[in-house]
Amino acid sequence: MDSIRSFLASWVAVVKTRVEIISVEIEEQREWMEQLLLLAVAAAFCLAVGMILFTFFFVVLFWESHPLVVLGGFTILYLGGGIALWLTLRHKIRTKPRIFSATSAELGKDYSALQPRTP
Repeated sequence: MDSIRSFLASWVAVVKTRVEIISVEIEEQREWMEQLLLLAVAAAFCLAVGMILFTFFFVVLFWESHPLVVLGGFTILYLGGGIALWLTLRHKIRTKPRIFSATSAELGKDYSALQPRTP
């Protein structure tokens, strides 16, 4: 009876570990999606402001001489920030981690360990 109880206890521990791994991976995916959303919103904001300032830059271009330098600087700043954020977002999307990869690896190890051994 003690050996059965010990066997069941070890299986409960294995299942508990796998569930914990799955919950950690779900949390990592949620945080990754939050980062992506934040980057997308920030990139869209910077690009929108940059485009408005870029348009305004051309309007003011034909007025006086020195306000253009300041307006052009802000235009470059916002467009540069938007482009940098967009490239970061694109990189994060392309290098997305595979969901449940650690769980899959652990289950693969469990499966291999449970296979009958051939002498």
